[in-house]
Amino acid sequence: METDGNRGNAGYAAFRAAMLEGRLRPGTVHTQAELCEVLGMSLSPLRDTLTLLESDGLVTIRRRAGITIVSPDVPFIRRNFQFRALIEREAMRQFSELADEAWIAEMGERHRAALRSFADKAPAGELEETLRVIDWDFHSGVVAALHNPMIAETHFRLQENIRLARVLNAELAAPSKAADALREHMAILDRLAARDAPGAEEALEAHFRAAVHRAFAG
Repeated sequence: METDGNRGNAGYAAFRAAMLEGRLRPGTVHTQAELCEVLGMSLSPLRDTLTLLESDGLVTIRRRAGITIVSPDVPFIRRNFQFRALIEREAMRQFSELADEAWIAEMGERHRAALRSFADKAPAGELEETLRVIDWDFHSGVVAALHNPMIAETHFRLQENIRLARVLNAELAAPSKAADALREHMAILDRLAARDAPGAEEALEAHFRAAVHRAFAG
């Protein structure tokens, strides 16, 4: 299972990396030539990337005024979660019938181990990476049930957009909030283990509602 920015538009992944590394900062204005240099790409693929970035609300493009880097704020997170929820609700209907018992058991143990790491106060960096991979594997595993690579690519971008917003806003990435998300995953897994399709979908809906609430609560 892929867990890093090696899928989808390469320029989009380069943009996220530049934001995470501080080479691009919210509020700054750049020319196309400057962005080509920062992202290490030529003008033609940059324009394709800018189309995606603008549609996702990460840049504002104004003729003669340049390209403004937009901060991924709470409304940005809400839009991405809303789109993810539409995809994952449909996927959950199929996944709840097809989910492998071994996958459910393994994912449950990984979640329990992560929660134990919280209790043991494992190093923050170690927890962050563990949680990132678990979250990716959990949600992408559900979406894989649709067997649609176009949807999978879009879902990947949505997940990475939310991750970017969380990293740039320390309050949204607080460990206590991540622990809440793990417990919500566990509720979904319990319903999947019981082969309770409506219950699994309901638990997924509750997870997304809680995630958006956490973002607004900041």
